[in-house]
Amino acid sequence: MSASSGILLIDMLVRPFFKIGMKFPIVLLIMLSVFYGYIAYFALRSSYGQMTDY
Repeated sequence: MSASSGILLIDMLVRPFFKIGMKFPIVLLIMLSVFYGYIAYFALRSSYGQMTDY
């Protein structure tokens, strides 16, 4: 898979959400907050989860 096909795939996946987000900006904000919160949760869990295991 080359870079151009990866960009095309991302564009095809993101474009419907972007169209919804332009019509309803609060929905886009909530979706982005949930998405970034999900990433942050797993990043923090993986970094600090090893400290609690004795």
